[in-house]
Amino acid sequence: MAIHSLTTYPASSLLLPPRKLIKSSFIQCCKTQNESIELSTNGKASFPEKSLQKQPSNNRPPRPRRIILVRHGQSQGNVDESVYTRIADPKIALTEKGKAQAEECGKRIREMIEKDEADDWKVYFYVSPYKRTRETLQNLARAFERSRIAGMREEPRLREQDFGNFQDRERMRAEKAIRMLYGRFFFRFPNGESAADVYDRVTGLSNILAFLSREEKNKAF
Repeated sequence: MAIHSLTTYPASSLLLPPRKLIKSSFIQCCKTQNESIELSTNGKASFPEKSLQKQPSNNRPPRPRRIILVRHGQSQGNVDESVYTRIADPKIALTEKGKAQAEECGKRIREMIEKDEADDWKVYFYVSPYKRTRETLQNLARAFERSRIAGMREEPRLREQDFGNFQDRERMRAEKAIRMLYGRFFFRFPNGESAADVYDRVTGLSNILAFLSREEKNKAF
């Protein structure tokens, strides 16, 4: 499942470690439609935790108040599975319904945050590089003023499970039947991933977030 991770921070304490990036792009967002925000991307760069070890502790991201996981809105592949046979999985876009779902999701997330009755909050977005997840973020982020968005980061480890390249429908049915016999968690799709592979890469990301959280908590004592 492709997800977004949204982290809320106290506005006064947000400090992100400097790191070398391969490239950056911009996502149009925010309540004002002509505003945009730079989206940092790992691309083929090293993972961020490698540079975090070299940074002074006071430059590390602060402990988040919460982490919210969001699945992408309805995609072209959700309404027509044949799309996977002719469009690369990372390039599959949202439907109009999916864009509306994402925008509504942003409003609900904002309502959730505002119930905390804190004035100093900001949000930081981690997003999969897939087109449908980036489009979800673009529509979701419209619920937030630019001043409330601390940043956005493209994170390849959050991408959806890889089921292979262009996916022949009949072959996929056969592979899924074999998966049920072999075991869903360890079965690896040809040219793709097993659920265990996804677990490994997502755990790597969750571990660094947990590490940052512990570091910030220890500083308080």
